Amino acid sequence: MLLVYSGRHKAASSWSRAILREAAALLGLNMVTVIAPEQWAPYGSLAELVRQERVDLLSLTNIEQRHYETLPPRRTVNIIRDPRDIVVSGYFSHRNTHGIHALGVTWHELIDHRKRLLELDVPDGLLEEIEFSGYFLDHMSTWDYHQPEVLELRMEDQICDQVAVWTQIFEHYGLLVPRRTVGEWVRATAVRWRLAALRAEPDARLRRALPAFTLGRLPRSYARLAVDHYTFTRLSSSDRRPGEVDEMNHYRNGVPGDWRKHFTERHRKAFRARHGDLAERLGYPAD
Repeated sequence: MLLVYSGRHKAASSWSRAILREAAALLGLNMVTVIAPEQWAPYGSLAELVRQERVDLLSLTNIEQRHYETLPPRRTVNIIRDPRDIVVSGYFSHRNTHGIHALGVTWHELIDHRKRLLELDVPDGLLEEIEFSGYFLDHMSTWDYHQPEVLELRMEDQICDQVAVWTQIFEHYGLLVPRRTVGEWVRATAVRWRLAALRAEPDARLRRALPAFTLGRLPRSYARLAVDHYTFTRLSSSDRRPGEVDEMNHYRNGVPGDWRKHFTERHRKAFRARHGDLAERLGYPAD
C-alpha cells in the first residue's frame, strides 16, 4: 500500500522529509517528493507517476484534494499549521531565503514576489504575503479532513511532542515492530549501526562493511533516534535553539504563535477578508 505524507508549505516540511528519507533508506523504500504539478505533468497524472516510478512513500507539499483523490489505496498523514503562522513564516522565507529552484521546478511567482517584498517594509510586506499565501492556504481550506485513511496532525503538536507524534506517524504507516516483539533490541542495534553509515559518522566505513540486517520494520526506538539527530540546531547549521530568531536562516524561528508578534489589527482584518475564518475552522483560536 502507498504511504503518503501530505505536508503544507512552511509546516516543518523540510525537517519531516529529512526524517522520512532516512526511515525509507533504512527500510529500502522508494521515496519520491513532489512539490508541484510540473513534476507529474510528463506522466499525465500524479497517480501515473506513482505507478511508473514504483513509489512506496510519497511526500507531497500543498497537494490539492482533487489530485490526492487520484492516488491508489494509501495510508496518509496530513500536517497542518496555524495559517497565520504560515503567512509570517512565509513572509521572511520568501523575502530572504527560500530557493527559487527545487526538484527541477522553478518557482517563477516567487521571483516577482521577492522583488516586491524587498521594496516594502515589514508591515506592508506582510499584507502582500497574506494575498500571496492563498496558493497554500486555499488548498488547506478545501482539503477533506474526514478521510478514513488519513491521520490528521498539527505541526504545533509535532514539534512540541516530537517522539510521541513521530511514533504515531510510523504506527499509522505500519512501519514499527509491534510492542513487546522479541528481537526489538536486535533491530535497534542494527538501525544504530546503519545510521552511522547513513549519517557518515567517523566509523561509517567499518559499519558499511558489516553484513546487512534485513529490516521489515523499524524498532520502536527509532523515533527518538531520529528527532535527537534532526534537531533545529543541527538543521539550521547554528548554535541556536527554537525561539532564537535568525531572519536570514531557512530555519528562522522554530516555535509556533509567531504571528501574534507581527499581526496588527490591519493584518488581522486583511487576513479575515482574504481567508475568512480558516484558522477557526482548522481548530485554532480566533485572533
